[in-house]
This record gives sequence, C-alpha cells and structure tokens, in this order.
Amino acid sequence: MLLLTVATENEIAPLKEELAATPGVDLFVTGMGPVTAAASLASYLGRCGGSIKGVLNIGVAGAYPGSGPTLLDLCLARQEVLGDFGICMTEGMRDFDPEIAGVAAPLLFDNGLVSRLKTILQKNGTDFIEANFVTVCCCSGTTERGRFLRDKFGAGCENMEGAAVALACSHFAIPCAELRCVSNMVEDRDTGKWQLAAAIEKICVATGVFVREYVAAAASST
Repeated sequence: MLLLTVATENEIAPLKEELAATPGVDLFVTGMGPVTAAASLASYLGRCGGSIKGVLNIGVAGAYPGSGPTLLDLCLARQEVLGDFGICMTEGMRDFDPEIAGVAAPLLFDNGLVSRLKTILQKNGTDFIEANFVTVCCCSGTTERGRFLRDKFGAGCENMEGAAVALACSHFAIPCAELRCVSNMVEDRDTGKWQLAAAIEKICVATGVFVREYVAAAASST
C-alpha cells in the first residue's frame, strides 16, 4: 500500500476522486503544523503501518528567493530540518547542543521510494528541482526571515509538516518521499501574489502521474 499524506483537504481536492477509485493507494490528511502532523500520522501508522510500503508527502510550499526554486516549480526534498527548533536570541537563532537534541539533525530522503518517484517523473517529462526543505511552526512572513532560514540551512523552500511526516515514518521504518509545488515566495507577506490554486493543480497532476505508474508496476509484479 502506498500512503499519500497531505496537510489539508484542499491540497488534494483535484485528485481525490481518482484516488478513491485507485486500489493500492490510501490518503491521509494530517492536519496543519508539525505537532498535529506528527501526532496524527504516528497514530495512523500505529494502526495501519504494517500494510504501508511507502509514504509520499505532498502539498504546497513557500520558496526562498535566490535559492533556485520559484513560483510553480515542483520541488523534491533532499532533506528536512526543523527551522524554528532552537534558542531565539537577539542576533538570531542558536542551535541546541546536538548531543541532547538529536531531532534537530537533518532528516534525509534517500530510499527506494525517492528513486522511483524521480524515475517516474523524469520518464514522464515532469520537471522538478531537488532542494533542502525547512519545516516551521510559524510560516515566514518577511523577506528577512526567509533569507535567514535560506542561508542557515542552505534551503530552497519551507513548509509546516514535512519534517514531522519524515520523522514519524522513520520511527516505523517506512520509506518516505516529499514533493511540493511552490505557491508563493517567502518575502514580505502579500497573498495577492500567491498562486495557490495553480500550485495545488500542478502538485496533484504530478502526484497522479506517479500514482498511476506506481500502481501499475505493483499490479504487474503480483
């Protein structure tokens, strides 16, 4: 079973009817934010994890200007990190001692599911950018904050659930991949510039491409 996770219902709406009719694929809406996502997904995997062969986390993201990704680019996570886990100081944010805060270490996406996702997208002519992702509790609303996180983590974009989903999957030894579409740039907040609907449509199209081929390959191997 392939599990698709998404933070909100609207981020999967264009694909939901097709998924409901596709065997071998399940959908789980985690809720927004790292705490809700980690708790809800861990509970789900505790009940159903034995049947899950891989988890694909999808959704939208904000891209850091000057990092590479821009509006409506598809981004594939190389790693996830908790962006606001640390000590907030006047001059910025300091990390906790790594010996007592292992969760702060980057969560790497290096497994067979990621390889299959890349292969299928490339085969179908779907362009994507590989980037480091940052998961935040409080989404960045200023250019200054975006630059800080971009430079601190060498990151391309941010979201609010990716590290939580990856961490939950790691506890259950389930391969995880993350694919998002850029809906906005991380700059002084102006939602009038956002392209949320177009980003949702694009991530759902790309996810549909992957799911159809993944399911077909699984069926042919049985």
